[in-house]
Amino acid sequence: MKVRYVLIFDILVLLVVAIGCLFNMTWVHNMLAIPPMPDNVFLTQLLGAAVFGLALQNWLVRKVDDLEKLRVILVANFVGHGAAFVVFLASRLNGAGDMTMWLAIVYTLLATLVYGYFLDRPRLQAQSKHA
Repeated sequence: MKVRYVLIFDILVLLVVAIGCLFNMTWVHNMLAIPPMPDNVFLTQLLGAAVFGLALQNWLVRKVDDLEKLRVILVANFVGHGAAFVVFLASRLNGAGDMTMWLAIVYTLLATLVYGYFLDRPRLQAQSKHA
């Protein structure tokens, strides 16, 4: 598996969420348990801008082949998706959100595991060269 394909898939998912947040779509409010009140529109759009920034970051580094050069981006994605997983899971277990939040939980868990795999991969390759 190449990290480029993982980044592209992550970009597509993040863009869907960012567009949903930026245009204040109802499914985002339902999934994330954000009440659709006028004050929350700006919060949702700010969240969309942050998610769009993460997608843009992944887009700009997608063609870098050296995993050691990508290490900072991989750490950022690993920590970001991991934190989102914990927040989504805690929120859903407390009764917030609807059933579509489980999609976000599963996706963030899988993304965390995949980015964790790529974080450990350079060390595995370096050990096999010197063994």
